[in-house]
Amino acid sequence: MIGSEGTLGVITEAIMKIIPLPAYSISLLVPFPDMVSALKTVPKIIRSNVVPTAVEYMSRDTILFAEEYLGKRFPDSKSSAYILMTFDGMSKSRVEDEYNAIAELCLENGAKDVYLVDTDERKDSVWKSRGAFLEAIKASCEEMDECDVVVPRDRIAEYIDFTHKLAGEYNMRIPSFGHAGDGNLHIYLCRDKDSHEEWLAKTKEIFKKLYDLAEEMGGLVSGEHGIGYAKKEYLYDLCGEDQIQLMRKIKESFDPKLILNPGKVCF
Repeated sequence: MIGSEGTLGVITEAIMKIIPLPAYSISLLVPFPDMVSALKTVPKIIRSNVVPTAVEYMSRDTILFAEEYLGKRFPDSKSSAYILMTFDGMSKSRVEDEYNAIAELCLENGAKDVYLVDTDERKDSVWKSRGAFLEAIKASCEEMDECDVVVPRDRIAEYIDFTHKLAGEYNMRIPSFGHAGDGNLHIYLCRDKDSHEEWLAKTKEIFKKLYDLAEEMGGLVSGEHGIGYAKKEYLYDLCGEDQIQLMRKIKESFDPKLILNPGKVCF
């Protein structure tokens, strides 16, 4: 059911198990001189004995969009790239040991500094800005479309570098941010000066190149936003006819009358 986008059934009831909130939660904001060095540090963080509950990456441009959109200052916006991490747990000493170990690892791998986000004011500033990135980018341009992919963590830097090359090749702003801890990337194609028709033609070509590279890297054409209508053709290219037919057979067994969310995914 999970991931079927409503094409297999309707959930009418769910029983959830809840656990207590962690007693201690600290975030680290780590500036790097460039996006490549920031993203190449992420796999080293994941391979360490410490597992942050969140690992986000963001560029300076995206932060500046959020500052303008919210009318609030980010704790630091002088560097080209940032990694934002959260550590939480029931033991204060354990949380401190974990973030200290990761702070040291980041500094050893080229980080310019490590900022401790430990007060409610700082947390509010950082995470509200992170939550506003999408709307801030949208407000900065005439029109926007999104490429949402997932790639292996050790290929994120290479993938984002490719988006920068495409931005130069097509003379288009292509800002991005994402969940570096699991490889889910949000890449935005912005229309500034191009006409709507010119922009559509460019985005079609860019999407094809972005999704082709994700597949080549062993990734997928959707990280977390689903397939819906927009990505059906890319799913076909990724999965091939055999897998698509298997999905359709599963669909028919759950929904023989084909009435659930028709036309979505590959149906």
